[in-house]
Amino acid sequence: MRFHLCHPLSAIVFVSFVCVATFAHAQETAEETKVDLPKRWVLIACGLPGDDEHRVRLTKACRQLISGAETTLGASPEQIRILAGDETMKNDLANEAIDVGICTKETMPATLSELGGLAQRRDGCWVFLLGHSHLYGLESKFNVAGPDFHQAEFAQWAEVIQCQEQVFWVTMPVSGFWIKPLSNDTRVIVSATEADAEFTGTEMPYALASHLAGSGDYYQLEDVDKDRSLSLLDLYLSVNLEIDATFKTLDRLQTEHAQLEDNGDGRGKEVQLPYLPVVVEDPEVTEDDEDVTEEIAAEDEEPNEDEAASNDDASVEETPINPFGVRPEVTIQFESNMDGYRAQRILLRRPQ
Repeated sequence: MRFHLCHPLSAIVFVSFVCVATFAHAQETAEETKVDLPKRWVLIACGLPGDDEHRVRLTKACRQLISGAETTLGASPEQIRILAGDETMKNDLANEAIDVGICTKETMPATLSELGGLAQRRDGCWVFLLGHSHLYGLESKFNVAGPDFHQAEFAQWAEVIQCQEQVFWVTMPVSGFWIKPLSNDTRVIVSATEADAEFTGTEMPYALASHLAGSGDYYQLEDVDKDRSLSLLDLYLSVNLEIDATFKTLDRLQTEHAQLEDNGDGRGKEVQLPYLPVVVEDPEVTEDDEDVTEEIAAEDEEPNEDEAASNDDASVEETPINPFGVRPEVTIQFESNMDGYRAQRILLRRPQ
């Protein structure tokens, strides 16, 4: 019997070839997997700021939305488009994103068309509109550089978006009028106001921007609906908790009532209402109540040696008071025909 020994150099070459081939196959598999993962495309469009104060606030909000789009939505810089309110804002945001233009009646449909071509069926597309708008008849006109545009025009341009996850945040005044024309079975639409005469500048864009980036002034982005996940519904509810706290802090009557629509019926709902803190009013005190209170107070003033010794040994722990009211313990089972059902199933990435 003869044994043919392999030359050592041949063995090394063979092993090297196998390693290189295996590594190349692994690279191809990883690249294929990466390509197959759904993407989220994001458009942040800001209208005319109007004055320097709003320009500063809206520019900050855009920065936070860009940051949140990356950390909370998982969008890469290449998947984010920015349309700034004016040239100054565009220059200020130039280093924040790869693609920054100015929001106009021409650039808006062009950008939506671009995203419609880029977003595949299984992808997601999130559109944020922030700035000012006004009511002209039944047209809610978004104030941009050059001619303004209204909800019906925007809805027509948005028809090119055909991916399975579509989210529109319309955060301007009188934005409730945008829900019906945008509504369809695959979209979640959020407006800052009702379809009514809510003309006052809105707090939603600032609350939304801060919460998408992770945390607001009064609340953080959290699992509000207690379903052990962080979803678009949680973002919506967190934003509305922040808006509620803002108006209570300012001691102002709330002039915006956000709406969410995701069942395709074109009618937004205040899905946040069951989750908002309830302010419990102090009961009216009658003369009889005052007499009883005085008697109890007199009894409390009498010294008690055991209580005094106990108080010396331990400090009394006070229950913290939420200045915005008592948050209800809410557990809602959203059915498929209810607004909030689709939003609850669109998951976010938890901010780092």
